[in-house]
Amino acid sequence: MGEKMNVVQAFHQYLDYTENWAYKLIKNIPDIQNFIIAKEYLRFNFYDPNFKFVEFPLKKADIFGKKTTGIRIFNRIVHTVLGFYPFYVQKVLKDIKIDILHSHFAYTGWDYRKLAKRIKAKHVISFYGLDYEQLPYREKKWKVRYKKLFEEADLFICEGSHGAKILKKYGCPEEKIVVNRLGVEVENIPFYRRDKKENSLKLVQIANFREKKGHIYTVKAFARALRRCPDMSLTLVGVGEKKKEVERLVKGFGIKEKVHFIDVIDYTQIYNFLKDFDVFIHPSCYSKDMDCEGGAPIVLLDAQATGMPVISTNHCDIPDEVKHGETGFLSGEKDVESLSEFIEIFYRMGKEEYLRMGEMARKHVEENFDIKKNAKKLYDIYKELIKNGKP
Repeated sequence: MGEKMNVVQAFHQYLDYTENWAYKLIKNIPDIQNFIIAKEYLRFNFYDPNFKFVEFPLKKADIFGKKTTGIRIFNRIVHTVLGFYPFYVQKVLKDIKIDILHSHFAYTGWDYRKLAKRIKAKHVISFYGLDYEQLPYREKKWKVRYKKLFEEADLFICEGSHGAKILKKYGCPEEKIVVNRLGVEVENIPFYRRDKKENSLKLVQIANFREKKGHIYTVKAFARALRRCPDMSLTLVGVGEKKKEVERLVKGFGIKEKVHFIDVIDYTQIYNFLKDFDVFIHPSCYSKDMDCEGGAPIVLLDAQATGMPVISTNHCDIPDEVKHGETGFLSGEKDVESLSEFIEIFYRMGKEEYLRMGEMARKHVEENFDIKKNAKKLYDIYKELIKNGKP
Protein backbone atom coordinates (compact mmCIF):
# COMPACT_ATOMS: atom_id res chain seq x y z
CA MET A 1 0.00 0.00 0.00
CA GLY A 2 1.64 3.20 -1.20
CA GLU A 3 -0.18 5.72 0.97
CA LYS A 4 -0.76 5.69 4.68
CA MET A 5 -3.46 3.47 6.10
CA ASN A 6 -6.28 5.42 7.80
CA VAL A 7 -7.28 3.90 11.13
CA VAL A 8 -9.95 5.10 13.55
CA GLN A 9 -8.90 4.28 17.12
CA ALA A 10 -12.12 4.20 19.16
CA PHE A 11 -12.27 4.60 22.94
CA HIS A 12 -14.99 5.12 25.51
CA GLN A 13 -12.80 7.78 27.13
CA TYR A 14 -9.53 9.16 25.77
CA LEU A 15 -7.45 8.53 27.80
CA ASP A 16 -7.01 7.76 31.47
CA TYR A 17 -3.41 7.90 32.69
CA THR A 18 -3.67 4.23 33.77
CA GLU A 19 -4.25 3.36 30.11
CA ASN A 20 -1.00 4.91 28.90
CA TRP A 21 -0.21 1.50 27.35
CA ALA A 22 -2.94 2.14 24.75
CA TYR A 23 -1.34 5.43 23.75
CA LYS A 24 2.08 3.79 23.45
CA LEU A 25 0.60 1.06 21.27
CA ILE A 26 -1.17 3.27 18.75
CA LYS A 27 1.55 5.92 18.53
CA ASN A 28 4.11 3.26 17.59
CA ILE A 29 2.10 1.68 14.75
CA PRO A 30 4.07 2.59 11.61
CA ASP A 31 2.72 4.06 8.37
CA ILE A 32 -0.80 4.90 9.51
CA GLN A 33 -2.86 8.00 10.20
CA ASN A 34 -4.65 7.67 13.53
CA PHE A 35 -8.07 9.26 13.97
CA ILE A 36 -9.11 9.27 17.64
CA ILE A 37 -12.79 9.05 18.55
CA ALA A 38 -14.18 9.00 22.09
CA LYS A 39 -17.38 10.01 23.81
CA GLU A 40 -15.36 11.88 26.42
CA TYR A 41 -11.87 13.34 26.34
CA LEU A 42 -9.79 13.37 29.51
CA ARG A 43 -7.05 15.97 29.79
CA PHE A 44 -3.95 13.92 30.39
CA ASN A 45 -0.71 13.73 28.43
CA PHE A 46 -1.76 11.80 25.36
CA TYR A 47 -2.60 14.53 22.83
CA ASP A 48 -0.15 13.47 20.19
CA PRO A 49 0.22 16.11 17.44
CA ASN A 50 0.34 13.32 14.85
CA PHE A 51 -3.17 12.15 15.73
CA LYS A 52 -6.38 13.66 14.39
CA PHE A 53 -9.05 14.03 17.08
CA VAL A 54 -12.76 13.92 16.24
CA GLU A 55 -14.16 15.74 19.24
CA PHE A 56 -17.81 16.73 19.36
CA PRO A 57 -17.96 20.54 18.78
CA LEU A 58 -20.21 21.21 21.78
CA LYS A 59 -17.53 19.93 24.19
CA LYS A 60 -16.34 23.46 24.99
CA ALA A 61 -14.18 24.16 28.01
CA ASP A 62 -14.76 26.92 30.55
CA ILE A 63 -12.09 29.56 31.21
CA PHE A 64 -10.24 27.19 33.54
CA GLY A 65 -9.92 24.52 30.85
CA LYS A 66 -12.53 22.26 32.43
CA LYS A 67 -16.01 21.43 31.23
CA THR A 68 -18.79 22.85 33.37
CA THR A 69 -21.31 20.54 35.01
CA GLY A 70 -23.99 21.71 32.57
CA ILE A 71 -21.86 20.89 29.55
CA ARG A 72 -20.95 17.49 31.04
CA ILE A 73 -24.64 16.63 31.50
CA PHE A 74 -25.50 17.90 28.00
CA ASN A 75 -22.74 15.83 26.40
CA ARG A 76 -23.78 12.75 28.38
CA ILE A 77 -27.31 13.12 26.95
CA VAL A 78 -26.04 13.81 23.42
CA HIS A 79 -23.63 10.87 23.38
CA THR A 80 -25.19 8.19 25.56
CA VAL A 81 -28.93 8.76 25.42
CA LEU A 82 -29.36 10.16 21.93
CA GLY A 83 -26.34 8.50 20.36
CA PHE A 84 -25.45 11.45 18.11
CA TYR A 85 -21.69 11.11 18.27
CA PRO A 86 -21.21 8.21 15.78
CA PHE A 87 -23.24 10.19 13.21
CA TYR A 88 -21.03 13.20 13.83
CA VAL A 89 -17.91 11.04 13.31
CA GLN A 90 -19.35 9.72 10.04
CA LYS A 91 -19.97 13.28 8.85
CA VAL A 92 -16.44 14.44 9.72
CA LEU A 93 -14.84 11.45 8.01
CA LYS A 94 -17.14 11.29 4.97
CA ASP A 95 -14.42 12.32 2.50
CA ILE A 96 -11.75 10.04 3.97
CA LYS A 97 -11.35 6.37 3.11
CA ILE A 98 -11.12 4.67 6.51
CA ASP A 99 -9.46 1.25 6.32
CA ILE A 100 -9.81 0.05 9.91
CA LEU A 101 -12.01 0.96 12.87
CA HIS A 102 -10.24 -0.41 15.95
CA SER A 103 -12.43 -0.46 19.06
CA HIS A 104 -10.52 -0.68 22.32
CA PHE A 105 -12.59 -2.77 24.81
CA ALA A 106 -15.64 -4.79 23.81
CA TYR A 107 -18.17 -2.22 25.04
CA THR A 108 -16.59 0.35 22.71
CA GLY A 109 -16.96 -2.15 19.88
CA TRP A 110 -20.66 -2.40 20.64
CA ASP A 111 -21.06 1.39 20.54
CA TYR A 112 -19.37 1.70 17.15
CA ARG A 113 -20.42 -1.51 15.39
CA LYS A 114 -22.93 0.35 13.17
CA LEU A 115 -20.45 3.12 12.41
CA ALA A 116 -17.97 0.53 11.11
CA LYS A 117 -20.60 -0.67 8.64
CA ARG A 118 -21.58 2.83 7.58
CA ILE A 119 -18.01 3.90 6.80
CA LYS A 120 -17.27 0.47 5.26
CA ALA A 121 -14.24 -0.15 7.46
CA LYS A 122 -12.92 -3.44 8.79
CA HIS A 123 -13.92 -3.62 12.45
CA VAL A 124 -11.24 -4.80 14.90
CA ILE A 125 -12.10 -5.18 18.60
CA SER A 126 -9.50 -5.57 21.38
CA PHE A 127 -10.44 -7.15 24.72
CA TYR A 128 -8.39 -6.09 27.73
CA GLY A 129 -9.85 -6.72 31.18
CA LEU A 130 -13.32 -6.32 32.63
CA ASP A 131 -14.83 -6.99 29.20
CA TYR A 132 -13.61 -10.61 29.29
CA GLU A 133 -15.66 -11.97 32.18
CA GLN A 134 -16.93 -9.27 34.52
CA LEU A 135 -19.17 -7.55 31.98
CA PRO A 136 -21.12 -10.67 30.89
CA TYR A 137 -21.19 -11.90 34.51
CA ARG A 138 -22.65 -8.61 35.79
CA GLU A 139 -25.08 -8.01 32.91
CA LYS A 140 -26.39 -11.06 31.07
CA LYS A 141 -27.31 -8.95 28.02
CA TRP A 142 -23.62 -8.84 27.13
CA LYS A 143 -23.59 -12.56 26.35
CA VAL A 144 -26.14 -11.85 23.62
CA ARG A 145 -24.25 -8.76 22.50
CA TYR A 146 -20.98 -10.67 22.27
CA LYS A 147 -22.59 -13.24 19.98
CA LYS A 148 -23.69 -10.41 17.70
CA LEU A 149 -20.24 -8.84 17.78
CA PHE A 150 -18.64 -12.20 16.96
CA GLU A 151 -20.87 -12.38 13.87
CA GLU A 152 -20.43 -8.79 12.69
CA ALA A 153 -16.88 -7.69 13.55
CA ASP A 154 -13.94 -8.83 11.45
CA LEU A 155 -11.29 -9.52 14.07
CA PHE A 156 -10.77 -9.82 17.83
CA ILE A 157 -7.40 -9.16 19.46
CA CYS A 158 -6.29 -10.58 22.82
CA GLU A 159 -3.09 -9.88 24.77
CA GLY A 160 -2.37 -13.58 25.27
CA SER A 161 -3.57 -17.16 25.12
CA HIS A 162 -5.71 -16.90 28.25
CA GLY A 163 -7.92 -14.22 26.73
CA ALA A 164 -8.13 -16.13 23.46
CA LYS A 165 -9.44 -19.21 25.31
CA ILE A 166 -12.16 -17.13 26.95
CA LEU A 167 -13.38 -15.77 23.59
CA LYS A 168 -13.40 -19.28 22.11
CA LYS A 169 -15.45 -20.46 25.10
CA TYR A 170 -17.98 -17.70 24.38
CA GLY A 171 -18.34 -18.92 20.80
CA CYS A 172 -16.08 -16.55 18.89
CA PRO A 173 -14.87 -18.24 15.68
CA GLU A 174 -11.24 -19.24 16.16
CA GLU A 175 -10.25 -17.79 12.80
CA LYS A 176 -11.35 -14.34 14.01
CA ILE A 177 -9.11 -14.38 17.10
CA VAL A 178 -5.50 -13.23 17.05
CA VAL A 179 -3.05 -12.72 19.91
CA ASN A 180 -0.94 -9.57 19.86
CA ARG A 181 0.98 -8.51 22.94
CA LEU A 182 1.10 -5.03 24.38
CA GLY A 183 4.40 -3.68 25.63
CA VAL A 184 6.57 -0.82 26.79
CA GLU A 185 9.00 1.57 25.12
CA VAL A 186 12.09 -0.35 26.22
CA GLU A 187 14.57 2.06 24.65
CA ASN A 188 13.22 4.86 26.87
CA ILE A 189 13.41 2.87 30.11
CA PRO A 190 16.66 3.11 32.12
CA PHE A 191 18.18 -0.07 33.51
CA TYR A 192 19.28 0.23 37.14
CA ARG A 193 21.84 -2.00 38.84
CA ARG A 194 20.30 -1.73 42.29
CA ASP A 195 22.44 -2.10 45.40
CA LYS A 196 20.16 -4.67 47.04
CA LYS A 197 21.59 -5.84 50.37
CA GLU A 198 21.24 -9.30 51.84
CA ASN A 199 18.63 -9.50 54.66
CA SER A 200 16.97 -6.29 53.54
CA LEU A 201 14.08 -5.56 51.16
CA LYS A 202 12.08 -2.62 49.84
CA LEU A 203 8.83 -3.72 48.18
CA VAL A 204 6.52 -1.59 46.04
CA GLN A 205 3.12 -2.04 44.39
CA ILE A 206 1.65 0.50 41.97
CA ALA A 207 -2.05 -0.11 41.25
CA ASN A 208 -5.34 1.52 42.08
CA PHE A 209 -7.04 -0.18 45.01
CA ARG A 210 -9.38 -2.62 43.30
CA GLU A 211 -10.13 -6.16 44.44
CA LYS A 212 -8.43 -7.77 41.44
CA LYS A 213 -5.13 -6.03 42.21
CA GLY A 214 -4.69 -8.15 45.34
CA HIS A 215 -3.54 -5.51 47.83
CA ILE A 216 -5.13 -7.50 50.65
CA TYR A 217 -2.83 -10.43 49.89
CA THR A 218 0.19 -8.14 49.50
CA VAL A 219 -0.32 -6.82 53.04
CA LYS A 220 -1.09 -10.22 54.57
CA ALA A 221 1.98 -11.80 52.98
CA PHE A 222 4.17 -8.85 53.97
CA ALA A 223 2.97 -8.99 57.59
CA ARG A 224 3.62 -12.73 57.70
CA ALA A 225 7.15 -12.40 56.27
CA LEU A 226 7.93 -9.49 58.56
CA ARG A 227 8.03 -11.85 61.55
CA ARG A 228 11.19 -13.44 60.11
CA CYS A 229 12.43 -10.52 58.03
CA PRO A 230 12.46 -7.35 60.14
CA ASP A 231 14.39 -5.00 57.80
CA MET A 232 11.64 -4.52 55.22
CA SER A 233 9.32 -1.81 53.93
CA LEU A 234 6.28 -1.83 51.66
CA THR A 235 5.09 1.15 49.58
CA LEU A 236 1.60 1.12 48.03
CA VAL A 237 0.83 3.66 45.30
CA GLY A 238 -2.76 4.20 44.21
CA VAL A 239 -6.28 5.29 45.04
CA GLY A 240 -9.61 3.49 44.92
CA GLU A 241 -12.53 1.98 46.75
CA LYS A 242 -10.49 -0.68 48.57
CA LYS A 243 -7.87 1.66 50.01
CA LYS A 244 -9.61 2.22 53.38
CA GLU A 245 -9.95 -1.54 53.82
CA VAL A 246 -6.23 -2.02 53.17
CA GLU A 247 -5.35 0.81 55.57
CA ARG A 248 -7.45 -0.85 58.30
CA LEU A 249 -5.68 -4.15 57.63
CA VAL A 250 -2.27 -2.50 58.01
CA LYS A 251 -3.38 -0.89 61.27
CA GLY A 252 -4.78 -4.21 62.54
CA PHE A 253 -1.45 -5.96 61.92
CA GLY A 254 0.35 -3.18 63.77
CA ILE A 255 2.73 -2.50 60.89
CA LYS A 256 1.93 1.14 60.07
CA GLU A 257 5.57 2.17 60.45
CA LYS A 258 6.53 -0.37 57.77
CA VAL A 259 3.86 0.42 55.15
CA HIS A 260 3.75 3.70 53.24
CA PHE A 261 0.78 4.93 51.18
CA ILE A 262 1.11 7.32 48.22
CA ASP A 263 -1.99 8.41 46.29
CA VAL A 264 -0.41 9.11 42.93
CA ILE A 265 2.93 9.60 41.21
CA ASP A 266 3.69 11.37 37.95
CA TYR A 267 3.70 8.49 35.47
CA THR A 268 6.36 10.24 33.40
CA GLN A 269 8.62 9.82 36.45
CA ILE A 270 7.74 6.19 37.19
CA TYR A 271 11.17 4.78 36.32
CA ASN A 272 12.98 7.28 38.49
CA PHE A 273 10.53 6.38 41.27
CA LEU A 274 11.05 2.63 40.86
CA LYS A 275 14.83 2.81 41.13
CA ASP A 276 14.57 3.23 44.91
CA PHE A 277 12.91 -0.18 45.42
CA ASP A 278 14.11 -3.77 45.17
CA VAL A 279 11.08 -5.87 44.20
CA PHE A 280 7.72 -5.12 42.59
CA ILE A 281 4.79 -7.06 44.06
CA HIS A 282 1.40 -7.39 42.34
CA PRO A 283 -0.70 -10.47 43.35
CA SER A 284 -3.54 -10.13 40.83
CA CYS A 285 -6.62 -12.32 41.30
CA TYR A 286 -10.24 -12.73 40.24
CA SER A 287 -12.65 -10.51 42.14
CA LYS A 288 -15.96 -11.75 43.49
CA ASP A 289 -17.76 -10.32 40.46
CA MET A 290 -15.30 -11.94 38.01
CA ASP A 291 -13.22 -8.88 37.24
CA CYS A 292 -9.73 -9.89 36.15
CA GLU A 293 -6.63 -8.56 34.42
CA GLY A 294 -7.78 -10.28 31.21
CA GLY A 295 -4.24 -10.11 29.96
CA ALA A 296 -1.63 -8.84 32.39
CA PRO A 297 -0.75 -5.50 34.04
CA ILE A 298 1.70 -3.52 31.92
CA VAL A 299 3.31 -2.11 35.06
CA LEU A 300 4.92 -5.55 35.55
CA LEU A 301 6.81 -4.89 32.32
CA ASP A 302 7.75 -1.37 33.40
CA ALA A 303 9.27 -2.74 36.60
CA GLN A 304 11.16 -5.60 34.92
CA ALA A 305 12.51 -3.32 32.20
CA THR A 306 14.27 -1.27 34.91
CA GLY A 307 15.92 -4.47 36.18
CA MET A 308 13.47 -5.07 39.01
CA PRO A 309 12.28 -8.65 39.69
CA VAL A 310 8.58 -9.26 40.36
CA ILE A 311 6.37 -11.24 42.73
CA SER A 312 2.97 -11.93 41.18
CA THR A 313 0.47 -14.75 40.51
CA ASN A 314 -0.50 -17.35 37.90
CA HIS A 315 -3.41 -15.11 36.90
CA CYS A 316 -4.59 -14.71 33.28
CA ASP A 317 -1.59 -13.94 31.04
CA ILE A 318 0.82 -12.89 33.82
CA PRO A 319 2.93 -16.09 33.33
CA ASP A 320 3.78 -14.71 29.87
CA GLU A 321 5.00 -11.42 31.36
CA VAL A 322 6.83 -12.85 34.39
CA LYS A 323 8.97 -15.98 34.00
CA HIS A 324 8.76 -17.95 37.24
CA GLY A 325 12.17 -18.55 38.78
CA GLU A 326 13.90 -16.37 36.17
CA THR A 327 12.50 -12.82 36.26
CA GLY A 328 10.48 -13.23 39.44
CA PHE A 329 8.20 -15.65 41.28
CA LEU A 330 4.54 -16.55 40.72
CA SER A 331 2.19 -17.94 43.35
CA GLY A 332 -1.35 -19.21 43.09
CA GLU A 333 -4.06 -16.57 43.43
CA LYS A 334 -4.69 -15.43 47.03
CA ASP A 335 -1.96 -17.78 48.29
CA VAL A 336 -0.60 -15.73 51.21
CA GLU A 337 1.81 -18.42 52.40
CA SER A 338 3.47 -18.75 48.99
CA LEU A 339 3.66 -14.97 48.51
CA SER A 340 5.24 -14.67 51.95
CA GLU A 341 7.85 -17.31 51.10
CA PHE A 342 8.80 -15.46 47.91
CA ILE A 343 9.18 -12.21 49.86
CA GLU A 344 11.53 -14.01 52.25
CA ILE A 345 13.56 -15.47 49.36
CA PHE A 346 14.17 -11.98 47.99
CA TYR A 347 14.87 -10.66 51.50
CA ARG A 348 17.68 -13.17 52.02
CA MET A 349 18.94 -12.99 48.41
CA GLY A 350 22.45 -11.66 47.89
CA LYS A 351 23.37 -8.91 45.46
CA GLU A 352 24.88 -11.17 42.79
CA GLU A 353 21.85 -13.45 42.43
CA TYR A 354 19.50 -10.46 42.63
CA LEU A 355 21.31 -8.61 39.82
CA ARG A 356 21.30 -11.75 37.65
CA MET A 357 17.51 -11.94 38.04
CA GLY A 358 17.16 -8.24 37.23
CA GLU A 359 19.23 -8.65 34.07
CA MET A 360 17.05 -11.57 32.94
CA ALA A 361 13.96 -9.44 33.60
CA ARG A 362 15.25 -6.67 31.35
CA LYS A 363 16.23 -9.11 28.60
CA HIS A 364 12.81 -10.80 28.73
CA VAL A 365 11.02 -7.48 28.21
CA GLU A 366 13.42 -6.43 25.43
CA GLU A 367 12.89 -9.66 23.52
CA ASN A 368 9.13 -10.12 23.96
CA PHE A 369 7.46 -6.87 24.99
CA ASP A 370 9.10 -4.07 23.04
CA ILE A 371 6.09 -1.99 22.00
CA LYS A 372 7.69 -0.99 18.69
CA LYS A 373 7.94 -4.64 17.66
CA ASN A 374 4.42 -5.45 18.81
CA ALA A 375 2.94 -2.31 17.24
CA LYS A 376 4.58 -3.34 13.95
CA LYS A 377 2.89 -6.74 14.32
CA LEU A 378 -0.43 -4.92 14.77
CA TYR A 379 0.23 -3.02 11.53
CA ASP A 380 0.84 -6.34 9.77
CA ILE A 381 -2.45 -7.65 11.19
CA TYR A 382 -4.29 -4.58 9.87
CA LYS A 383 -2.65 -4.93 6.45
CA GLU A 384 -3.45 -8.63 6.13
CA LEU A 385 -7.06 -8.02 7.18
CA ILE A 386 -7.51 -5.34 4.51
CA LYS A 387 -5.83 -7.48 1.85
CA ASN A 388 -7.38 -10.88 2.53
CA GLY A 389 -10.32 -10.21 4.86
CA LYS A 390 -8.70 -12.27 7.64
CA PRO A 391 -5.51 -12.22 9.75
